[in-house]
Amino acid sequence: MQIDEDIRKKAVIRALLDDHSRLILTATMDSPKSIIDIIHEHKIPITSAYRKVGELKESGLLKVERIVLTPDGKKFELVKSTIRGVSVQFDKEKLNVDVTAGAQADEKFVRRFFALREVR
Repeated sequence: MQIDEDIRKKAVIRALLDDHSRLILTATMDSPKSIIDIIHEHKIPITSAYRKVGELKESGLLKVERIVLTPDGKKFELVKSTIRGVSVQFDKEKLNVDVTAGAQADEKFVRRFFALREVR
């Protein structure tokens, strides 16, 4: 999918340039994972991981695949990347960003990404 709006282009590029965001997206491309699993596998600080996951969910690049309830009544989310790949091309002052949706990307989340409001 070609992204035409600058705000959306910036959201994708910002996520790819950030080491922790990129690790989270990569870690969740093939299968959903809990934030704790991502933290342990990639040695991301806890607060950074939760903040980055929140930002990625807000932008639509990450979705909650399911919520798990533990036997002791606690719950946690399993998150999954909504994208499989990104292609960025800069040609004579024009920035082209193409996003390849994940194999099982939910149409609702892909639409949400393209309906982004202003990104910080």
